[in-house]
Amino acid sequence: MGKDKVCELVKSTLESLYKDRIRPLANYVRGRFKEKASGSCADSVVRSCVDVCRQHPDLCTVENGATAEEATILLVTEPPWFKGWIDIDSTDDPYDESLWKDFEAFLETGPEFAGGRYGMARQLAQRELPFLKDRTLGEICHIVQLAVQHRKIIIYDRKILKSAALALTMTSDKDGADASDLKEITDMNQLSDVLMKILREKQPKGIRLDRMKNEIKQTGHSLNTKRFQCPKLIELFGLEPLKSTFQMDQEGDTFWIRPAGEKRST
Repeated sequence: MGKDKVCELVKSTLESLYKDRIRPLANYVRGRFKEKASGSCADSVVRSCVDVCRQHPDLCTVENGATAEEATILLVTEPPWFKGWIDIDSTDDPYDESLWKDFEAFLETGPEFAGGRYGMARQLAQRELPFLKDRTLGEICHIVQLAVQHRKIIIYDRKILKSAALALTMTSDKDGADASDLKEITDMNQLSDVLMKILREKQPKGIRLDRMKNEIKQTGHSLNTKRFQCPKLIELFGLEPLKSTFQMDQEGDTFWIRPAGEKRST
């Protein structure tokens, strides 16, 4: 690509992120380079996007971050129409309850999304959904983040984002007819109590991770890790109170769960 075309690419890329209200970190700029270049952008330009931007100090400035991916690339002259960045990770929820109600109704139709939070936000924007009308891509990313982390109406399932309610229902259906006789564990404190009861009464030597769900069923309960935003069972033990209450040891290919600070008896 010639110098003029590279300059035009840098300018249009940064302006598009300002329009979306997504802070132009290096990884976003690199991804947008690929999108806007439509295959004409040399791989070297994409890979070295930060260095390319540094070569245009009249157009943009580069603020270094903790890593190269966290570098921020800003326009020297802020567009007059710019409304400020959206903090995608903010826990503040400024959106109307009507939006969340419509969002849940949409999710009940069963859509699934790949590409993480950003990928889902882009696909939602492309659908031109009425309840997201006039929302920037940055706002939609924030809405998806709140839906996953705080509203918990979206869940990760094998790297796919989908309705938490539908995912839980489908899992229950797969568990078979006996699942209706079991009481589902709904919070981490309850899960901690059930595991401690198993360890005290049935498995003083520890619980094998691969048999943990069956052990829980024997107490009249069922466990669906998706309820806790954990696609894998082992991830539960990175959350409190399990993290501080239990410890996990690996013996060969087997993981054992037992109370924190205790040695597994033989």
